[in-house]
Amino acid sequence: MIRAVISDLDDTLYAFGPLDAEARALVREYLCGQLHITAPQYEEAFEAGRRETKRRLGDVAASHNRMLYFQKTLEILGVNPVPMSLKLYEMYWGTILRGMKLHDGARGFLDRMRERGVRVMLCTDLTVQIQHRKIEALGIAGDIAGLVTSEEAGREKPAPEIFRLCLEKLGVSAAEVCCIGDSLERDVEGARAAGMQAILFRSDQPSAPQFAQMAKMIET
Repeated sequence: MIRAVISDLDDTLYAFGPLDAEARALVREYLCGQLHITAPQYEEAFEAGRRETKRRLGDVAASHNRMLYFQKTLEILGVNPVPMSLKLYEMYWGTILRGMKLHDGARGFLDRMRERGVRVMLCTDLTVQIQHRKIEALGIAGDIAGLVTSEEAGREKPAPEIFRLCLEKLGVSAAEVCCIGDSLERDVEGARAAGMQAILFRSDQPSAPQFAQMAKMIET
């Protein structure tokens, strides 16, 4: 019997990709105007800064920190990052937070889980502060039984440590949990390796039928 669901957040409960593209374009346009550089010059510096951040930090939550990306981008462009990094960070995340909305069917799925007494915990690869802001922006704080981020766990999915922390907080066994997420490797295979059931959410397919089907599978 499934007593809890562990769900991914980004690109599972809402579409992150299009919002990320919109936010990055806004930052690029602003910075190109401020520094009088071309879009290719900006993109080259940003990608170099992102790669360097990930190389230096490795597989940890901070390697996703957009403030670090923007700081390194400005340094590569030969600009003092202190006056502008926070503005770029807030511009990027503000665009995403204002545009977020649940996938079709996600609201019904959460309601159905609550009605059945199945708790829903979020398990995500990112820093805790921005994930809390996303939860508030989506209006689902009252639907979520808990949150585990890779920042808190010290490891990213599919590492077993992050799934074990979810089970510890939920107080259930792996056999009583179903994990859902959009990544086959990180969400599905990671959860199955930890002894849980898992369902892949296909972000390239209509969401409402998927959430309805997942609810039926979890209830049986």
